[in-house]
Amino acid sequence: MKTALTMVCVLVLMAVSYLSVSLVILNPPRASFGGWFALAALLAVQTILTLMALHVPGLPAPLRSVVLAGAFVLVGIAVWRAQATLGGAHFEGYNLLLAALLVVQAALTIVVEARAALSHGAVH
Repeated sequence: MKTALTMVCVLVLMAVSYLSVSLVILNPPRASFGGWFALAALLAVQTILTLMALHVPGLPAPLRSVVLAGAFVLVGIAVWRAQATLGGAHFEGYNLLLAALLVVQAALTIVVEARAALSHGAVH
């Protein structure tokens, strides 16, 4: 599970980077640069914290709680982006792919952190 979560985190970071660069290069007329880069920063921070929770021994318990809470935030973001894409006038497939990645990352994070908490008293 940890390997799968690491791989999904790397994919999310790559997707966020790719979409950020493509937004700058393509410069679409109706793009919300501020909105996207705020969201991209949030996704990157959550993903980096998740990777830290997986690979840094002795991470403080409050930081693990932030990672776990952030997983639920990722689900909310995924639902928001999927609804915006499916209900909008302009279909953006990357939103659905990113939403799917976020749901998988969130689900794996919840499972891995819950297992760690149950087996080692909230510590890996």
